[in-house]
Amino acid sequence: MELVAIEAENQAVYFNLAQAYEAEFSKLTEKMPLPNGMFELDTDIADENVAAFICIESGTPAGIAAVYCGPDGNYEVAEFYIVPVFRKAKLGTHFAHALWRYFPGDWTIKQIAGADEATMFWRSAINKFVGSAFTEDLYEDDYWGKVIRQRFVSALVSE
Repeated sequence: MELVAIEAENQAVYFNLAQAYEAEFSKLTEKMPLPNGMFELDTDIADENVAAFICIESGTPAGIAAVYCGPDGNYEVAEFYIVPVFRKAKLGTHFAHALWRYFPGDWTIKQIAGADEATMFWRSAINKFVGSAFTEDLYEDDYWGKVIRQRFVSALVSE
């Protein structure tokens, strides 16, 4: 598994996979495609406070992530998607762990109402990374409303 930062030459790969992500979550977000058939994205990866990545598995783009990079080592998962065919191999867990090692600090992850599989994934991935050293609560997000939120500290940890 390779963590590849977004640059001009691979940006289209990120945007293509982001469309699959938006389509998959549209049943929860109730987003509709625009007249051109594309979904509007929630995270602007051109923002200087956002770091975006592609997960490459054996040369194939297998997922994407966007991370809000706040002051003083505060990070939040803004977008995270693994192509379904790669999920049973636990690629998402490896991808998440790579992000947390890349950005040691205070992490926040949120799941919207109804994203039960995502919540189970994040609990498992975090637990495998820091054990029980994380908190979880219900949080009122300005954009998404009531969400499940996990918070933990990532240090340089080996898998």
